[in-house]
Amino acid sequence: MDRKALREFTHKAENFLSIDNNTYKQWVFRYTFLELEKDLSANGDITTNSIFIGLKPSKAHLVAKSDGVFAGTEEARYFLIDADANFRPSIKGSFSMKFNFSDGQEFKKGDVLIEIEADVHDLLAVERVLVNLVMRMCSLATFTRKIVDMLANYDVLITPTRKTLWGLIDKKAVLIGGGGTHRLSLGDAVLIKDNHIDLMGRDFDTIFKNIVSNAGDVRFVECEVRNFEDTMACAKSFNSALKLGIKSVAVLLLDNMSPEEIIKSIVALKAEGLYDNFLLEASGGIDENTVLEFAKTGVDIISMGSLTYGVKSVDLSLKVV
Repeated sequence: MDRKALREFTHKAENFLSIDNNTYKQWVFRYTFLELEKDLSANGDITTNSIFIGLKPSKAHLVAKSDGVFAGTEEARYFLIDADANFRPSIKGSFSMKFNFSDGQEFKKGDVLIEIEADVHDLLAVERVLVNLVMRMCSLATFTRKIVDMLANYDVLITPTRKTLWGLIDKKAVLIGGGGTHRLSLGDAVLIKDNHIDLMGRDFDTIFKNIVSNAGDVRFVECEVRNFEDTMACAKSFNSALKLGIKSVAVLLLDNMSPEEIIKSIVALKAEGLYDNFLLEASGGIDENTVLEFAKTGVDIISMGSLTYGVKSVDLSLKVV
């Protein structure tokens, strides 16, 4: 079992997070063109339109006011250049953009990240949406890189959860920072959570029997467990179901378990000959202060809701030059 290759397949779905994928494109559309429409409202930018009369070509720099990791090249280019011009009826002209950094590249305070040319009315109309987009993605990529660097000596993949503010855009930013993606949607993989288990009376045998009959082919099947006893009971039922026909990668989600209880579970899974049948994920309240202790347990994946909420923003500013 090549554990690293399997977790890259199951929990790092980078091929889906591209403008070429229509689902991802819809997320970018939502946080660019729909935000632009709301920002301009029915009256447009009345300040800029009152001051500047007629065409006024201008240049602007997106400048870093703090250090970080760059993210958002594809998204920013789609917003201002590659998308259908009909999506931005309030924008009268065109944009040219020069990206001085690639996704995943580190920048320093004072660096010019993007150079833009456009009419001043258009430039100032898109300013806030563009800055918000790139700032959000850079912030998450930067924090993820910090966590990945902290765990450089451990063979573990860091992923977000579905507790995101900007959905798939947040997951793309984590990916750029060096992390994974986990599930992209409810239809992306089977994840049996505590509510499912409780509603089924914690009957793992029936749960997995139903999964075999109804789930079909998915990238992975994952089951959440809360403690050592659940882990062993679930693993045995899960293992029987694998023999009956689950062809997906099997994952045990060790949720809100202490590092000590996780280590105890791993030792027992190895003793029962079950360890090699599952990937192991730790989750539940893990942050930058505790993630190292969980990495030391030997789990394959650590999912952190804190990767995508409560992250300190990288400070960016658009300056007309």
